[in-house]
Amino acid sequence: MKCKWVLRLAALLLIFQTVWSPAQTFAEKNDTKSLLNDLFDKKKTNVIDKKKDKKASSGKQADESLISKMVESSYSDVLAEWKKAGLKSTSAKTMDISLSELSGAKGHTEMKQGNKAVRFDEGLKELSIPVEVAESGLYQLAFDYMPLEENVNTVERGIKVNGKYPFFEARRIVFDRKWESPTGKFPHDESGNEYPQELKEVKKWQQTYAMDASYFEDKPLQFYLKKGKNTVTLEYVREPMLLAQMHISSPEKPATYKDYETANESDKKPSKTITLEAERFTYKNVPYIQPVALPDTNVEPYSVKKELLNTLGTPGDKSFELGGQKVTWKVNVKEAGTYHLSFKYLQDQKVNMPVFRTVLIDGKIPFQELEAYPFSYNQAWSNETLGSKGKPYNIQLDQGEHTLSLVVNGQPIQRTVTTVRKVMDEIKKLSLRIKMATGNSVDRNREWEIATQIPDLKKILTDNADRLSKEYAYLQKITGNKPDAARNLMMAANQLKKLAQNPNEVPDKLSMLDQGSGSASQQLGDLLAELPNQRMQLDRLYLSNGELPSPEAGWTKKLGSQVSKFFLSFNRTSPPEKKKEKKLTVWVNRPQQYVSMMQQMADQDFTKKTGIKVSFSIMPDEQKLILANAANKSPDVALGVSNQLPYNMALRGAILDLKKFPDFQTVNKRFSPGAMLPFYYDDGVYAVPETQNFWVMFYRKDILDALHMKIPQTWDEVLNMLPELQRYGMNFYTPLSQAGGFKPFHLTTPYLYQFGGSLYTKDGMKANIGTDEALKGFELMTKAFTIYSMSMQVPNFYNHFREGNLPIGISDYETYVQLTSAAPELAGWWKIAPQPGVRDKNGKIQRWAPGTGQSGLIFKKTKHKDEAWEFLKWWTSSNVQQEYGTKMEVNYGPSYKWNTSNLEAFKGLPWPDEDKKVINEQWKWLKDVTHVPGDYLLEREISNAWNSIVFDGENPRKALEDAIVLSNREMKKKQEEFGYVKNGKVVKKIKMPEFQEK
Repeated sequence: MKCKWVLRLAALLLIFQTVWSPAQTFAEKNDTKSLLNDLFDKKKTNVIDKKKDKKASSGKQADESLISKMVESSYSDVLAEWKKAGLKSTSAKTMDISLSELSGAKGHTEMKQGNKAVRFDEGLKELSIPVEVAESGLYQLAFDYMPLEENVNTVERGIKVNGKYPFFEARRIVFDRKWESPTGKFPHDESGNEYPQELKEVKKWQQTYAMDASYFEDKPLQFYLKKGKNTVTLEYVREPMLLAQMHISSPEKPATYKDYETANESDKKPSKTITLEAERFTYKNVPYIQPVALPDTNVEPYSVKKELLNTLGTPGDKSFELGGQKVTWKVNVKEAGTYHLSFKYLQDQKVNMPVFRTVLIDGKIPFQELEAYPFSYNQAWSNETLGSKGKPYNIQLDQGEHTLSLVVNGQPIQRTVTTVRKVMDEIKKLSLRIKMATGNSVDRNREWEIATQIPDLKKILTDNADRLSKEYAYLQKITGNKPDAARNLMMAANQLKKLAQNPNEVPDKLSMLDQGSGSASQQLGDLLAELPNQRMQLDRLYLSNGELPSPEAGWTKKLGSQVSKFFLSFNRTSPPEKKKEKKLTVWVNRPQQYVSMMQQMADQDFTKKTGIKVSFSIMPDEQKLILANAANKSPDVALGVSNQLPYNMALRGAILDLKKFPDFQTVNKRFSPGAMLPFYYDDGVYAVPETQNFWVMFYRKDILDALHMKIPQTWDEVLNMLPELQRYGMNFYTPLSQAGGFKPFHLTTPYLYQFGGSLYTKDGMKANIGTDEALKGFELMTKAFTIYSMSMQVPNFYNHFREGNLPIGISDYETYVQLTSAAPELAGWWKIAPQPGVRDKNGKIQRWAPGTGQSGLIFKKTKHKDEAWEFLKWWTSSNVQQEYGTKMEVNYGPSYKWNTSNLEAFKGLPWPDEDKKVINEQWKWLKDVTHVPGDYLLEREISNAWNSIVFDGENPRKALEDAIVLSNREMKKKQEEFGYVKNGKVVKKIKMPEFQEK
């Protein structure tokens, strides 16, 4: 009894001490937000957690805290805390610091255009800049810089203050490149169809503020500097540049329109309207912002017969729709006066929601109202004159040359994006708690009392549903309509409310919360992928006195266009060809953008050199090649063909053996030897690789650093790291998790190859997956799931990697492109490495993996064999592939990265050098699948064996023996069909290609 009273008294004393202990001041707790910046030190994180929560003595709470604090808080949260603590922007004068005089810059300085500067490349990982300020407060940072080495990749650096990243956005600061569009007419093909000019990067000194790379914050970022000495450190992320000066200043606030109008009292109206064609811009900060041909009578210029570049901005191509993208037009003002600025635009993508642009005149925002100007949803071309409540803004322009710029601005929806991310994080944490409480195995016949184990479950669900509903109401307020483009907010909110009605049923309904395509988490993830996009098309810009032409074409123009199209539809004859002119027909299994670029390059280069004309056509389905060949209507050449089809067509005598061309061996050296294996048949080669895939290991550097984990080199190291990952609710990803019930060869053969196994016997007549080496590979492939608990089903690795619960895993080119083009918030904080392998008896790590992508082939029925071969040689040559890959990325953006199979050309593509090194290293271990008759059943039976072992607990050796029996039976049947076996005896040997392993 006394013991109980003693314990109660101790508890009361502890509570008294906790409540009445002196609160730490903000400065004591956080000198420049040190609390947030210590998140990557595991020990410090645990200390912070204990200070925050005296009950967090167990490791579980500390682990959950670490999960939620793998990276710094967002700028908006940190800024709010700073202001809450009374920190303000200072009124200090601008301070200029010459960077070339720093001690850390020694050996890296050089002169450029009269400026002494620091060469900041990979050789200088960090540049520390001492700064001394007279008063504590919030400051802006600006830099004078010049990008080096013309490249489509952005120049990026991270900024630390006193050794810490103050907020997450400081990890990626973009230093824009400047691209100039040549003046004059657009180039065109022989039919008069226009295409964009070659771009030129402007090599001049520029100045930029440290901005949020996603432009969710449309004002320069502010950094807290304490009174006295500080250190601002620039950390190299990618691409070299020259740095001359850093400027430290106080934030400047643009005048209101009322003040601007008062200061510019001149009311002289111009006599003429200045019209600018949107596609004729002067500068841009992203190379793939391109003019576009739109076949619409409402835009200018327009032609029925030809494709004319007449608009700016294309839905779906990330052209002028992502935050921070900027376009500038030069305008020559002949009359000084007060102008109205108008835009002829179309914004029919974001239903019932506006998109936002920052408007700059001569590089500056003239007044606050143009910081984030809304362009409303419309379904037809409209003229928008900048103004408020029906009254146009008067913009004062002097006589002479001026610049007009538009910047894509996502700041008005920043709070919604931040809220969605926080709700998704809360959902993930809740899902993890539920799985921990239920043992991650839900029995639908069992009644759970989860509300007892997680008392705040209902509150969490309800609160997050309310947060989403409030965001929908906020968007409705700024749009004035129901924002259909954000309807996923309400759909997710309703699902959370339904789950909150009966919390004990949540374990059985996790598919509504965090798993599956219809879950609340998935709904919000889809919204997050689209909501930041600010798509809009522009036709014209007007500087006027108020009188504008109609945005719609007149009825006479529309009628004339329809009549012309009607008569042109009867004229289907091709222009007469010159005598002896040869023309190849090439079918391409790729989208329009790829094919258009091929046609341009062939016309400009191949045809001029050889006199052979080439006609490209889009092939939406490669199976049409089989039908076309049967109907004697096959093309001369086919490109973009999957690596399985050439063998099947060669087996049936439909395509040419390329080895018969005398210079084949010279061409063959362009490619990785392992990439050629799928194209061999009876000692012939029936296709060449056009693209090349790569399977590498992706990892989140920030998360692995926080967990103090090294990059695994072998599968043993992967298995050893799994318990630590799983402790924090994370896991390692392999592509087998996304494949479903059928596991294709390219996912299973790495395990067999790395242990020294093979698919077939040396003569190719039987399956060879019963060897000890193959068995070891198969055991690893299955026990990773049955014993080590890797995730069996992962709908989308890209999403999970981005969210952080799968911070490491093996994936391919497609994931690389997604992360490069659609995950700007992770830029610089994810890396790739060669995939893990198996250490052999000599200590060498075997990393074998397939990698052949699409291929090119020539049909046997072609009447232009030599010309087709000349074209295939030209197309796969180093200079052409490098030029094509560069042009595709420059014109259409990072989502059009070209993974050429030409090893030499790949070295010259505008990819980050460190990534190319990793990919080239993995390609040294490229070994694709050689095909034999009936191998499709072996592929299926390996999948069946995996399923029976993982799901049914079958013995691995027994499962493989069953697979061998069934596979051999089908292979023998196909061998008889194609003349290799007759009456049970081998009458013709399968000629297997020789491959020299390392």
